[in-house]
Amino acid sequence: MAGNTEVMDTTGDSVPQRMALAQLPTPVEFADRLTAAWGGPQIWIKRDDLTGFGLSGNKVRKLEYHVAAAKAAGCDTFVTCGAVQSNHCRATAFVAARAGLNSVLLLRSSRGNPPDEAVGNHFLQRLAGAEVRFIDRDGWKRRQELMESIADELAADGRSAWIMPAGASDRLGVASFEAALWELDAQADAAGIRSDRPVTVWHASSSGGTTAGLAMGAASSGRDWTIVGSSVGETRAELHEQVDSLLAEAGASGAPYEIVDEYVGLGYGQTTDEELAIQVEATRLTGQVWDPTYTGKALYALRQVIDAGRFTADDHIVFWHTGGGFAAFAHDYSGVL
Repeated sequence: MAGNTEVMDTTGDSVPQRMALAQLPTPVEFADRLTAAWGGPQIWIKRDDLTGFGLSGNKVRKLEYHVAAAKAAGCDTFVTCGAVQSNHCRATAFVAARAGLNSVLLLRSSRGNPPDEAVGNHFLQRLAGAEVRFIDRDGWKRRQELMESIADELAADGRSAWIMPAGASDRLGVASFEAALWELDAQADAAGIRSDRPVTVWHASSSGGTTAGLAMGAASSGRDWTIVGSSVGETRAELHEQVDSLLAEAGASGAPYEIVDEYVGLGYGQTTDEELAIQVEATRLTGQVWDPTYTGKALYALRQVIDAGRFTADDHIVFWHTGGGFAAFAHDYSGVL
């Protein structure tokens, strides 16, 4: 069984390798109609929904590093975990299929049972050939132990597992988003993003890897970025603990960031008609699809803080569109359409 280790590149430098899968750099677009309709700040969208590999959104950035490390370690199977509608688990299944690896997904559901229908991301997980197993909330607390048990099963059959945490949020995942922030930094001037005052990068935050990586990249960039992770379920304290642990592991303790947790609503994976109505409005103002679990909740939170007067017309915001639109097919919009 292999863990999540750092691998060497061909120059001998201690940096993660990557298997190029995403179409990078992803575009940065000014959301003119959304900006005008919502008032307040100037809003740009970083289009990681256009990474181009199986519509895997931002998750493919992290998986580029993980698949390279797994292959370098001689592993043949990804073992990872997430919710039934996990974007990370769906992306893992597709990357595994592309790379010639197997995948075993440990999926959390309310009672540890499969859903009544295979829709959205869960349909795609199965379509890509992943083996899926279900756990309840108590099992989720033991997910590392359970993934290691699966790895032991595989080893008994002569196979070798590469274990990834939820969201691929570890040193490799963080490194991918440190590079992603540098990518944005290089695009900012051409996109028209101001450089004479701080610019906010607003994004959905759950497992903490994206937030930690963006914070690391911002700390070492030449521009004054303010990193704000909008929680989609966890409390501010829980997310701070996760992000701080990842930053410490990466040797970047103290990289500044902010967590907003006031707008998680009913909790992870659950939506209200008020949230969905904001997402529908944003689709009709941008022509883009928002994942109700992640980007949709972060958009809802952004709208609330704009209405509360946090930003002015002089402020510039980059909303990081992490993709995941397939999850929209697993939600009920009948109350808002």
